[in-house]
Amino acid sequence: MKEIIETMPRIELALIIIGVFVLISCIIFGYAMIHEYRMYLENHWKARYSFRDFIKRERFYIYLLLASIFIFLTNLLYFLE
Repeated sequence: MKEIIETMPRIELALIIIGVFVLISCIIFGYAMIHEYRMYLENHWKARYSFRDFIKRERFYIYLLLASIFIFLTNLLYFLE
């Protein structure tokens, strides 16, 4: 494994690392958004599921995900310089 990492160019290694972190964070934030929205629907039994309502209620997680992706990309640019 160490030989594979040493033979890869820095750019490819950085892209793989950032890609894995973005994928893991997307999975975590996606699960958190769905779980919180399901809890909201259970507590408000008159509310119906709608994608527009889901986006409106989960804006915090969406902004948090976009901010973390932005931070990952700036770290990638810093790493490549």
